[in-house]
Amino acid sequence: MRRYLGGRMGDVDFLLIAQSEVVRYEAYSQLPLDRLDLYRELVFPRMVHLGGAFRSHLDVINLCRRSLPPGDGPCRSDDLLSVWNLPSCAGVHLANYLLAHGIRTCIINNFDAEWGRICAVYSACKQPPLVGISTTFHLAWTELKRMVRKLRGFAPDMEIAAGGAFVHAQTLAAEPPAFEKPMRRIGIDYVLHGFHAENDLLGLLMARRHGSGLAQVPNLAYLERRQTRAEFHVTPSRWNAPVLGEVPFRWDRLELPFVHGTLQVRTSCGCPFSCAFCSYPKVAHGFQTMDRDAVARLLESAFRVPGVRRLCFIDDTFNVPAARFRQICRLLMPYQCEWYSFLRVQFLDDQTARLMRDSGCQAVYLGIESANDVVLGNMNKRATRKDFERGVALLKKHGIASVAAFVLGFPGETQATIRDDLDFIENSGVDFYTLKEFYYMAHTPVHQQREKYQLVGMGNQWAHATMDSPTAYRFKTEMFQTIQSAIYLDADTSLWYLVALCDAGFSLGEIRRLQREINLLTQDQMRGEFSDSHPALGRLKQLLAARSS
Repeated sequence: MRRYLGGRMGDVDFLLIAQSEVVRYEAYSQLPLDRLDLYRELVFPRMVHLGGAFRSHLDVINLCRRSLPPGDGPCRSDDLLSVWNLPSCAGVHLANYLLAHGIRTCIINNFDAEWGRICAVYSACKQPPLVGISTTFHLAWTELKRMVRKLRGFAPDMEIAAGGAFVHAQTLAAEPPAFEKPMRRIGIDYVLHGFHAENDLLGLLMARRHGSGLAQVPNLAYLERRQTRAEFHVTPSRWNAPVLGEVPFRWDRLELPFVHGTLQVRTSCGCPFSCAFCSYPKVAHGFQTMDRDAVARLLESAFRVPGVRRLCFIDDTFNVPAARFRQICRLLMPYQCEWYSFLRVQFLDDQTARLMRDSGCQAVYLGIESANDVVLGNMNKRATRKDFERGVALLKKHGIASVAAFVLGFPGETQATIRDDLDFIENSGVDFYTLKEFYYMAHTPVHQQREKYQLVGMGNQWAHATMDSPTAYRFKTEMFQTIQSAIYLDADTSLWYLVALCDAGFSLGEIRRLQREINLLTQDQMRGEFSDSHPALGRLKQLLAARSS
């Protein structure tokens, strides 16, 4: 058994579940194909029906490499291709923060792929550890319910805490006492609902260690177990500043058995922009960055982790400020690594693009959103189509691949503006693209302009003066069926899809060829042609066999 800070792997205070397979493909697979028109928007073009089940694009590759059971729900493993097998930045960050305060953490990177490890670590502990679930990628309480049910089936008395983006988002619409009902229904003991919850989590763990009360732990909703009925409590709410380099980076001292060659890292928090469809700047309370020396320490620690040679920066605005970004590129050069990031391409110049290439940048995600200047103005993107075209050309010049993301149906969108998007994707030189319909949220800037745009509805069901959500979906499918020069990627995984495949040893050229075949298969299925002997599958198997021979 691996050693962990001088003790057994199981001797931990905190068992942190960083992420899970949040899309339940087996649930979609139970829906009848002859009623596809009732749920088409939920599955296409993000999934493929193969082997009697709907599957992710990565699972199409998994199936072509080996046999998988229908849906593959209870049978995930860490050697399958999955974006959720990429090391979670939040998991490593939290474990490192807690280590600086004497808290021993076991990171479970993927709940569904590491169930055996969860059981082994929990059972090995002399005192049962607190089990924490990160909800960063959850969209509803159902994922927490699924996970908690399985955990309690294994250990009925397990103490379970939940924190992260999803639970924090609940406080934007209701006060913390509203947590009582879902906590009782699902079986959660603690909810840490602060946006930056590191210190709150530390307070909970310390209180648990010393047997002290929880009233002094801020941003906490909890059920205090009694003989008859658990009593519900909430503590005062407060804002926490982000943790950005305030504790030593000792990632090489963490137990990270799920790391192959890639780590995800973050050097800033928040966003200095205010796009009209996005809530992140408001939720994050501004934009904070890690200083140069802290970034240098972070990189040094990351590359001390055995085998790491690739980084994915998850900063929302990595190349702003520009001077700081160039400093980071120079810090990366001695490591001769590969790296990937999100990028505001409108701010790119030739010198910076050259630095990116020379420091190992392989691919970037570009939040283009629209190629029409009127829609960009409505979005408050503070960029024009020409800005994007110039930036993409610089990336192309220096051999850096790009993923261009588009939001379809924002107020002001018309058939003509959609044609501008299609033209940009076909002719600008982007390598990959994603399409996602506008998602309407009440805590975004566009909500304040709803009367101006005649915007009604909420979430993924909306209408305004120039378009509605069904029309946006129709345009999305038409674009997917039409575009030839760039390769479509699922909008929910996009950059991580590329990184996961690169982590598994695929080149970007191989990924293009594989994904093109998957898209051809998907296009035929969207026309009602379902076959497990589709020619694209044969070509996929040939491509995979050729690289392994």
